[in-house]
Amino acid sequence: MSARQLITRQSMTRQSMTRQSMTRQRSARRPLRTRLLVVILPVLLALSACAGLPTSDTVRPGLPVQGAPVQNVQALPVGPEADASPEQIVDSFLRASSSFADDHEVARSFLTGDLARQWRPTSSVLIYDGEPELTATEEDETVAAQVSVRGSVDQDGYLVEVPRGTEQTHRFTMQQVAGEWRIAGFPEGGDGVWLSETAFEQQYTSASINYVTPDTGVFVPDVRWFPRGDGLATSLATAQIGRVPEYLDGAATTGISENLQLVASAVPVDPATQTATVDLRGLAIGSSPMQQRELLAQFTQTLRQAPGVNNVLVRSSGRPLEVEGVENPLSDVASTGFEAAEWSVPYGLLRISVELTPVMPHHYQLQDNLSIEDDLPDVPIRWQQLATDENVEEFAGVSVDRETLWRWRNDVDVEMEGVGTGLTTPSFDRSDGLWVAGRSTTGPRVWVISRSESLSQAVARPLEAPWLDPDQQVTEFRPAADDRRALIVLEDMDTEEVQIGITGIVRDQDGRATALTEPYWVAPTLTSVSSAVWSSQTELFVLGTQASDTSDRPFVVHIGGWLQPLRLVAQATEVRAVPSDEGAARIVLSERGRIYTQDRNDWGIGRNGDDVIIPGT
Repeated sequence: MSARQLITRQSMTRQSMTRQSMTRQRSARRPLRTRLLVVILPVLLALSACAGLPTSDTVRPGLPVQGAPVQNVQALPVGPEADASPEQIVDSFLRASSSFADDHEVARSFLTGDLARQWRPTSSVLIYDGEPELTATEEDETVAAQVSVRGSVDQDGYLVEVPRGTEQTHRFTMQQVAGEWRIAGFPEGGDGVWLSETAFEQQYTSASINYVTPDTGVFVPDVRWFPRGDGLATSLATAQIGRVPEYLDGAATTGISENLQLVASAVPVDPATQTATVDLRGLAIGSSPMQQRELLAQFTQTLRQAPGVNNVLVRSSGRPLEVEGVENPLSDVASTGFEAAEWSVPYGLLRISVELTPVMPHHYQLQDNLSIEDDLPDVPIRWQQLATDENVEEFAGVSVDRETLWRWRNDVDVEMEGVGTGLTTPSFDRSDGLWVAGRSTTGPRVWVISRSESLSQAVARPLEAPWLDPDQQVTEFRPAADDRRALIVLEDMDTEEVQIGITGIVRDQDGRATALTEPYWVAPTLTSVSSAVWSSQTELFVLGTQASDTSDRPFVVHIGGWLQPLRLVAQATEVRAVPSDEGAARIVLSERGRIYTQDRNDWGIGRNGDDVIIPGT
């Protein structure tokens, strides 16, 4: 006899024959597993609309036009069935958990009283594919749930993806309450909600928590996931209060101290004025006018991502915070002196042999009918992996053997030998720095060269990065537009294991880069990375493979989100991108000298050539 049969028989013997008969009658009319009561709203909306038809021919002003109403079909779960088996209780609980109505009131009814009171549904999320397989074990009164996991979200809102097909087994502890099975304990480390991929996309959304750089006045975004709905503004404001994440510690700052709290733990939004009110209490609301500007800028930049929020009012002890020259409520973040960092790309450069030709990088055929005044060099073929700054005033490249760095400015060029081996593609930042990575005699290194020095006297300075392993090779390093983050790709020289991450650039009071923070690792399902560039402040464009791939293919890496595979490009070698938050232009280079550009969701041959250089990236 199976464990499931034993548990069910014990439950039945405790019930009277009358109750068993009633249960059988109910079961005949409807299945035992949890059913969803579908509430159809469009009919009610139509009826209410008819009730409001005018009865007079007099023309009167009406309500503001706000677009067509959203006619939702809501699925409402029901509570536990009588005499449900342990597996059915767990199965119904998981289904009910996908409804966030009334603070998961229905889902809590499947738990014991103590667990229902302690449960914090949004403390974590396990995202799964398919249907969990549930098996009850009589001996220890548990239900084992075998599930195909897609990823998870931790208590801070960071998403971690796992390869498809990853199987995990978790155990729910069961207990009888008044003769009915209830969940008494969650699996270890899994006390949040379980959501299918579809339910997760419906119930959660990604948003950036914003930090700042006071010296340059730009935002530094940190992507996390939050439940959708009316509480999104509160969730964003709560996440904005607190310390800078570890990987940005020293690279960015915040004007919002940890001792601040939200009054009533909520951020109300007035739909008439589209104003979110952040009412704060704490020891201090910014110790200086600059910190108060930072505070207003951060809350506004972050909360305006919530639907229906266009203005943000910050109050302290019930009174609007007053900052000279800044309105409160605030909608124009630029008035605080802070803005989103952006790349400035005047044009692209098509390389064919030694010649550079200006092209339109957003055009699918990379048209070259441009007239420019910039003086472009003829680059000897031995210099590869070219880069130029956003003003197209200086060029850099590396030798074919990747052991010499080449620089060109104002018709003068120099060769820098002895910097390192395995040198990466150089990158220019917006703070007068030229970056390159590789290996020294003692291990992996990242160097920065001050462009304010003459070409002949410039020195490559290594940055402090004690977290780098001696057996690793840096294969890509590219600063972001904010100059406080950089993408870095590391490869283990023994195992060929690849990691791609976002590292913080720590700068001193003079703005000079001094160290790199331990990265926030992204795209863990990639098994190789051949090329990687920024395509926006929160996205990367990467050429690589997953375990199921037989050749390199392009991917979009949503930082803090899911990896997005794109259509395969035959014999692809490298990728380029023109970064933009409104939609990057993506380019793929191939072994045959063909340059592919993206047209909608497919690739077409834009031009033939050896390379495309995107200034400032």
